[in-house]
Amino acid sequence: MKQYIALIISLLIGIQASAQKYKDVYENIKKLTDNEAYQQLYDFSQQHNNSHSASLYKMALILERRMEMYDPFLQERAVNQNVYNAELYLMLAKQHFDEKVARQDGRFFDDVVPANPKKDPNFQEISDAIDGHLKKVKTFKSMFTENRNNLYSAATKYNECIRIYNEINRKNSKLKDLYFLVDNNFEKQLNELKTNFDSTLYYLEKLQKSLKEYPMRNYTFEYRLNPITIYRMHGLSPANFLAPTIELWDFNLWIKTFKDVYNNDITSIYKSIDETDNQNRKYVSELEKNQIDNVPADYRVPPYLINKIYKYDYESLANSLLLYQESQVRYMYQLASYRPDTNFVAFGVNYPAADHFTKALERRRAADSLLVLLNDNISAEGVKKYSDIFEKKYKGEKGLKEYTKNEQTFNNKTFDDAVNDFANRLLTMDSWQTSNTHKMLYNGDTLYARIVPSEKMTKKGYYVHCKQIADKSTVLVGGTYVDKSGGQTAFVASVDTLQKINWLKTFKPGEGNRSCMHINVASNEIAAVVTSTTKAGAIRNFVFLLDNAGTQKMTAEVKSKALPRKLIADDISGKYIIVFSGTKRQQFANEDCEMHVCCLDSKLKTEWDKQLKFSGYFCNILRTDNIYYVVGAFSKIHNLDNEDIDLGNGSGMFFYSIGSDGNWLKGENHESDKPIYPMWISKCDNTTFEVVSALDSEPWQANGKLNAAYMRFTFDGKETFSSIGK
Repeated sequence: MKQYIALIISLLIGIQASAQKYKDVYENIKKLTDNEAYQQLYDFSQQHNNSHSASLYKMALILERRMEMYDPFLQERAVNQNVYNAELYLMLAKQHFDEKVARQDGRFFDDVVPANPKKDPNFQEISDAIDGHLKKVKTFKSMFTENRNNLYSAATKYNECIRIYNEINRKNSKLKDLYFLVDNNFEKQLNELKTNFDSTLYYLEKLQKSLKEYPMRNYTFEYRLNPITIYRMHGLSPANFLAPTIELWDFNLWIKTFKDVYNNDITSIYKSIDETDNQNRKYVSELEKNQIDNVPADYRVPPYLINKIYKYDYESLANSLLLYQESQVRYMYQLASYRPDTNFVAFGVNYPAADHFTKALERRRAADSLLVLLNDNISAEGVKKYSDIFEKKYKGEKGLKEYTKNEQTFNNKTFDDAVNDFANRLLTMDSWQTSNTHKMLYNGDTLYARIVPSEKMTKKGYYVHCKQIADKSTVLVGGTYVDKSGGQTAFVASVDTLQKINWLKTFKPGEGNRSCMHINVASNEIAAVVTSTTKAGAIRNFVFLLDNAGTQKMTAEVKSKALPRKLIADDISGKYIIVFSGTKRQQFANEDCEMHVCCLDSKLKTEWDKQLKFSGYFCNILRTDNIYYVVGAFSKIHNLDNEDIDLGNGSGMFFYSIGSDGNWLKGENHESDKPIYPMWISKCDNTTFEVVSALDSEPWQANGKLNAAYMRFTFDGKETFSSIGK
């Protein structure tokens, strides 16, 4: 018993000694810095095996101040170490704290304010203080961890945005290309980019909110969103997430702008390209059948579409296709624009406008040039940009190559077919049209408004051989009137657009059958060439001048025994140029003949008369300035050098020039490997003329379809184009 009491006394003396010793440390550290104080407290605590609550508590308070002193985002290790130790010492202090320690060391828990100022803090007050600090350290630890995680997550997500955007840049050097390369993979990239950027902002906003509720140092993590206006420069640089203001590239705005352009412009472009392509194909199909009514005369692909495509895709394969198709439609429209007029007032032979085929050829060359550009522009990337069109409609890159090849063949064939069709039409233009729309009545007789060959003139009535537009409302026609006994009299009539005959003039029969072969208008006078043919076949030619009311003013006979083939009236000089050649009625009839080119003045006196002997037929006479070119086909010809040229069984083309004074200027003969039979000659401009010629087969003996060629010459005899052999 005595020993037990002695042990208790000894322990009390030890505790009192410890308290006395800590009192010295406690008083001493008041003069020291936290670091110096902590070291003494640490040494003291180690001497007592971390069981002295007051010293542990004091150490925890120093560590608590330290953990808030360090930068939570730059000095993580130091913060963590202080948090860990503060929490450890508070827990140890709590573990070794009881009422006895409170009575013994209560005065040393100096930040604990007792309810009774005259007494030291009691057990409960000190326990609450320890728990309060422990909660504060744990809260700091939790918020520190959460804030660091939010910052790390924001930075990680943003870096992922940079990576995705960099990958987009690496694969696509131009922003505009991206608009046409949107597919499932790219949409997935955009979604990933948006998701990561949304997460970046989410974690930053979460971090901002947290710091407002539990501030750490002076951090606020304010950020600024900068627009990506330069595709290859902006959006690729990382951000400093510890800067006073975090500079972020606004990927959401970029994605929104991109999608707005795609949804509003690009999808509209795709739709318009598809619709225009369909329209172009339809136009080509219609024009191939010579149906031009629904096709614009000056067709253009909508400029807004071309410009809109160029805005996003400068070297666009789609534009190459559309511009080629536009050019092809214009080319085919020119070919199809010639159609014989079936109106009554047109009266029959309708030739194409001057330079009809020249314009068509120019447009074909333009189309061919654009077709080459289209072919050169074909690429895997170009096809991919418009996959819905080029993959589905044209079978991809390979199919497009095949398409351009077929188009070249088609364009060439279309031109050749048009030339062939026209040549064959020339042979059938003298067919007798008997429909009611092509005839009218005059004094009980029928006026057949179509040109009729002489062998068809069996019924009583008026048969038209020639026509001339007098003005916008009047057409002059000339031909033969057949009476009930079969006699033939020449006539000239004026018909208005309402199919009303203004006047009709007949000429006395004379010694034979008369026909008005040609009419023309000059200086408000009407010139008519009337041919009289006797039963014996003798031919006499007369020129009549009429006024605008059909009254005969004067007449003269022209000394030529050949048929008149062409009449040109000069409205300025009042002169008339007439070409006589051969005796056969057919338009293209090979015969040995002497061609006469006559010039009559305004009084119908012959100023000059030139002859040319040849075997063949006359086609046309063309005028440039004061020079006349007579053009025709020949197998034999006596040229201006008094030489005879004989092509044997072949045929060529001659074009000889005559000055306004009636002197021969130059003679040109054109021959080719294949016999040519010019059928249509038209002046293009003052330097060139074009020719449609039958090949191989003589037109006058054609039983089937003619094979024709197109040629163009300068007036000095140089061939500038020929479809022969092409």
